[in-house]
Amino acid sequence: MEGHSIGYYLELKEIEYRKYPEYNTRVPCACIVRTANICYEGNVIGTVSEEKNDADEFDWAIKIDWDAWEKAGRPPISGIDTSTRKEEYITQYDNDFIAERTVDGDHYKIQDKLEAVGLKWNDKFEYMCRTHGLCESSKLTIERQT
Repeated sequence: MEGHSIGYYLELKEIEYRKYPEYNTRVPCACIVRTANICYEGNVIGTVSEEKNDADEFDWAIKIDWDAWEKAGRPPISGIDTSTRKEEYITQYDNDFIAERTVDGDHYKIQDKLEAVGLKWNDKFEYMCRTHGLCESSKLTIERQT
């Protein structure tokens, strides 16, 4: 802690805490909601929604159908603490579930990855739907609701 006081480090911790708010913090006045199913071996076990407002602020809402999840054999869901069994999990940042299934804006080949699925800009929700949310670390898929 050379050169800085304890107060300085506590202030940095507070800034980091505000950067990633706790679950269940929604953006105000969401007017656009897009929802897709979370599937495991062809069975719907929940939904993932992107909620946006007119100021282009967004959050992700993940809802798990706990009965369906149990019947599916309790598959792990990155970024979700399944021991809490909340009705929904809300984040205003890309938690592990979203990050594993989308392209990071800093990825050096982002344009190639987006063009491969027919996107001109990094629309994370649409990217998940077009790629079915496939990732190496999970057997969960994302399927567009019809």
